[in-house]
Amino acid sequence: MTAANTNTGRIPMKMTRTLFRACVCAAALSLMSLSGTARADFELGMKYYEQSNFEKAFYEFQQAAKFGDLAAQYNLGVMYFRGEFVSKDSIHAYAWLALAAQDAEYKERDLHLKIYKGLSDEGKKSADLLYQELYTKFNPAAIEQSMVPVYAGASSLSSRLHMTKNVNPKYPQSMLRAGTVGWVDIFFTVNKEGTTRDHQVYYSTNAAFTDVVIDAVRQWQYEPLTIAGKAADIHGVKTRFHFLITDTEFNGKKIAKVLAEQKEKALSGSAEAQFFYAYYLDVLPSFTKYKPKAESDENANKWYQLAASNGSGVSSFLLGQNVLNGNMCVPDPDKSMAWLLKAANQNIVDAQYLLGQELLSGAHLKKNEDQGMYWLNKAAMSVSKGNIAPKLRLAWILATHPDKTMRNGALALTYLQSIDPEHKDKQTYYRTAAAVYAENADFNAAEQWQGKALKDAQSLGLPLDILNEQLRGYQNKQALRETL
Repeated sequence: MTAANTNTGRIPMKMTRTLFRACVCAAALSLMSLSGTARADFELGMKYYEQSNFEKAFYEFQQAAKFGDLAAQYNLGVMYFRGEFVSKDSIHAYAWLALAAQDAEYKERDLHLKIYKGLSDEGKKSADLLYQELYTKFNPAAIEQSMVPVYAGASSLSSRLHMTKNVNPKYPQSMLRAGTVGWVDIFFTVNKEGTTRDHQVYYSTNAAFTDVVIDAVRQWQYEPLTIAGKAADIHGVKTRFHFLITDTEFNGKKIAKVLAEQKEKALSGSAEAQFFYAYYLDVLPSFTKYKPKAESDENANKWYQLAASNGSGVSSFLLGQNVLNGNMCVPDPDKSMAWLLKAANQNIVDAQYLLGQELLSGAHLKKNEDQGMYWLNKAAMSVSKGNIAPKLRLAWILATHPDKTMRNGALALTYLQSIDPEHKDKQTYYRTAAAVYAENADFNAAEQWQGKALKDAQSLGLPLDILNEQLRGYQNKQALRETL
């Protein structure tokens, strides 16, 4: 997705729901189901409920309910009324059903009122108090307020990583001869080994600049960041490369002029203008000495939030990513997940992919492999051109997961074969291909692809120890297993 397409993939925030008939008697009270762009936790809740796994269903509905999903709130009421996983409790049933009745369609059904009429006077008082407590926490305004980040000083993710190898892009000769200038904005992941993958160009003025930037970033190396003492993949590292014929200085006056022009447009209330102003503020610290002030209008997250509230799914994604990593704000997993879910439900593939990876790894968000696989599958099945990285990651997991119930060599091969072998992230493609063919017991092909990965790594000056170890495994007819 390029910066020029910030408002694509928008869908109505009110989801389409299919309602089953319901009545107050425990035998007939039905759970609410939803179709279309359902949130993962709700769909998983329905899946678990249909399997009579009420404990997991209750947990997933709780997760969806706290983000304001009315169908999930309704289903919690049903489970309290029936006594499924929890003890039968008409007071809790009423409170959750009344909360869901913020929606006119649910209100019309009067289920909460029918339960309320059957309560004693004392029970009605308790039910009213519990409803008010839930409404205070989960009404739309309260949920939106709970998602507001705590702004902090400029602390770009890239500045917290210690680079051990830096290679500058070469100015393409064709662009030099033509006197063409431009820039490239790139996001990428620093993996547990300290090398880079998932190179995502968000904006580029020319494909020739794109190619040399990816070639350079593929050679970068970092000291891996650790979370709770364990090396973890770090997503969302971002930087901008400028291609200039002369040695132009990015002085304060020029930056201030550009920002003033962008801010004036953002103040018009346009989500697109707000996004662009936020994006300028976000990216500037990665290639200039400019440091935005946390408490002022110069904090990118403040403008991402405004744009997101105006319907910009990409702004929701970038805000969620910043809150996840503590970029110009205090890191907060719950707030990050709320923004990423909002973007994911607007079909922003990058948000779906990031959610999938983080939920699978448990590095920043609470680990939930079912939800992680849900979002990773969503991203991989998207018709967007940005679904290549999710497909590769899904193929890798399906081929290498230590749990055999999670592996599916045939499906992994299908995903792999849907990707152009000339994909620019060669290391990821070659290594994934080797793992996928090994899982399918084609060890000759696995050795060939791992050999390509080694040759490519040598040309980039990347570490070879892990690659050689994996190659030895394939030579010994052993498929690769990797713990997430």
